[in-house]
Amino acid sequence: MMALMQNPHPPARPASRHLGFTLLELLAVMGLVTTLLVGASPWLQHYLWRLQVETVTQSWSADLQGARLQAIRTGQAVRLQRLNDCQPLPLATGDWRCGWQLLKKINQAPLLWQTTLAGEVLVTISPAQNSLDINASGEPAVGGLKVVFQAKRSLSTANARVICINTAGRLRMVKGSSCT
Repeated sequence: MMALMQNPHPPARPASRHLGFTLLELLAVMGLVTTLLVGASPWLQHYLWRLQVETVTQSWSADLQGARLQAIRTGQAVRLQRLNDCQPLPLATGDWRCGWQLLKKINQAPLLWQTTLAGEVLVTISPAQNSLDINASGEPAVGGLKVVFQAKRSLSTANARVICINTAGRLRMVKGSSCT
């Protein structure tokens, strides 16, 4: 009997004519991706507004705490004061959207540090004031303040954050636009 011998080299396959994607397949995938992006756009915009507000809130809080520590460390009063130069028109009293700077209270100099904002997040202090004095013991000179942070492009207060400063100088962060 003749043993069946296997061919060590199978016959070559015919060359495939399908080497890529068709235009119709590419258009279908691009249509699905576009639909997903359009559907996710409001959520993404809401997320970016919330991130901006959170970042500015954390920055203001950290700078206020840093100012308090600076006053305690040096034994000298300091002043956290708003910046005015990011808007073409003068800002209303209590509007800190351009940023803030920390100064030694004596002679308003030298500048200790500065945080500059582009005006995309509304930062308002009420009762309205353009500076916050901190005494040599690290206590804010004025208590009962409310600092509201809200995205300029968002009309909803759902993204707003508030820092409440009580009369003893303690900070409390709250979601929304009210200290209550």
